[in-house]
Amino acid sequence: MVSLWKKYSYAILFFLITLLMGFYLIFCGNEKHDTDLVITVQNGDTLWSISQKNSERFGMSTADFMKLLEKENQLITTSIKSGDQLVISGSNLNFSDDKVEYALKEK
Repeated sequence: MVSLWKKYSYAILFFLITLLMGFYLIFCGNEKHDTDLVITVQNGDTLWSISQKNSERFGMSTADFMKLLEKENQLITTSIKSGDQLVISGSNLNFSDDKVEYALKEK
């Protein structure tokens, strides 16, 4: 048994450390609720019309929601086309009592 340990001690330690790190990443990782909001642009949609439809849902003004869409999607212009997907990161959303509310986070 001792000679087995001497021969394979590095491999055994590497395996155990890797196993422990894996369990840590699985069970102790970020406990955030990252459910991204994905909006698919329909024919005739504009950033303004999308913002009008969704701003109240997150307790924001239409202009603020439009700025958020531009920032999160790194849009240089307000030009979007049908089929585009606009994403708002789940880290910007608060989940409580089955209600999704926007949490304005200035970075």
